[in-house]
Amino acid sequence: MTSEYSSGLIRVTFAAVPRRSLVLGAKAFVWGLTFLVLGEIAVFVSFLLGIAVLRSSVPHPAPGDPAVLRAVVMTGGYLALTGLTGLGVGVILRHSAAAVAALVGGLFVLPVIAGAASHGAGKFMPELIAGNSLAAVKPVPGFTWSPWLELGVVALYPLVLLAAGSWLLARRDA
Repeated sequence: MTSEYSSGLIRVTFAAVPRRSLVLGAKAFVWGLTFLVLGEIAVFVSFLLGIAVLRSSVPHPAPGDPAVLRAVVMTGGYLALTGLTGLGVGVILRHSAAAVAALVGGLFVLPVIAGAASHGAGKFMPELIAGNSLAAVKPVPGFTWSPWLELGVVALYPLVLLAAGSWLLARRDA
């Protein structure tokens, strides 16, 4: 969507479909579904290739194990939610480089700067939730909620950002 703003094509989009929230909803649906499918494919392929290259002396995770399957599926879902978070940031900022910088900074740099891993705030940081709960087979200290609840916490980020983006979209010029 940021490329539509930079090229001016967003005006054409809004001329064709004046209901801006509908445009954003359609973009979020297509974007999220695309990221979900590609994310699940990437995670399953990576998982299977990872198992294939493990030495025989290393314990192999069983794809049929419910905890392993949950971790693999949730990791793909996390990638989709990250894509939707990026869309939300892009709608708010309307500039590609700023949106990428904000997304990368918020996901990877902010937790390091804040030292969130050693504090209670880490329980609410998407990247730490993904690494310590969603993609984990065994519980990690500090991440004691259900992985499904923690997926819900991660889902709040794109939900809030897309809601704010929709509100701004209706109030700003294209």
